[in-house]
Amino acid sequence: MRDTTVAARYARALFIATERRQETERALGDLKGVLEVVRPGTRVASFLATPEVRLPDKRRALQDALRGRALPIVAVFFDLLLRKKRLPEFPVVVTEFESLVEEMQGIQRAQVVSAVPLTAPELERLHRELERTTRHHIRLTTRVELELVGGAYVRIGDRVLDRSVRTLLESIARQLYEVSV
Repeated sequence: MRDTTVAARYARALFIATERRQETERALGDLKGVLEVVRPGTRVASFLATPEVRLPDKRRALQDALRGRALPIVAVFFDLLLRKKRLPEFPVVVTEFESLVEEMQGIQRAQVVSAVPLTAPELERLHRELERTTRHHIRLTTRVELELVGGAYVRIGDRVLDRSVRTLLESIARQLYEVSV
């Protein structure tokens, strides 16, 4: 598991700055656009990572590329990450920033992990039920994990609702070990 402490601090600082300027949602869009351009394997990412290009040249190219295409605060923020050698943290910063924006909008993230892909009606029903019980808007993502054997579990923040066959079998096994005959 990756430590997101540093990325979360940078995301929170940018969030506070964009909130003061009332540019938070647009900043999120710009951050996602920049992330797409600098993702690993792109020419821009290679250019920014190469030690043969001096930092002032990278900064100048960055300023020219982002001028008029992204909010000035996003350009300054990305420049800060470049100067502090924190560009590897950028994808996590964007994720943390998006999480803060969703929290501000009253949206909670939930992840459903199931043994088999869920059908559209199952997902719709689960989505409605989660929104009803949490009284929040839910952004639902799904993942398939064959190790669950059957069933599923849902993670909302730090809460987990686990109805997987794997967990039920582990519970039964624990109970059988505890029984003395």
